[in-house]
Amino acid sequence: MSTVHANASRSGTHFWVLSVDKPGRVSTTRSGTCTPAPGSTRESIYRDIYLSVTEAEPILRGATVLFFSLEPNRL
Repeated sequence: MSTVHANASRSGTHFWVLSVDKPGRVSTTRSGTCTPAPGSTRESIYRDIYLSVTEAEPILRGATVLFFSLEPNRL
């Protein structure tokens, strides 16, 4: 499992952005950094981030993903 940081001020090896929506109720975009564990996949990181965001705000549980990006956190 990766370590997911909800705010980008804590550096991880990767930067992520996730936008979710529950039509007529709520939509939000969150970003942060994470450091994937050895053997992690893009899918496992996506699931970790989605769960982290939706468990932090129960109204977001079951929200539809509109956008997801995961990129190395370097220039």
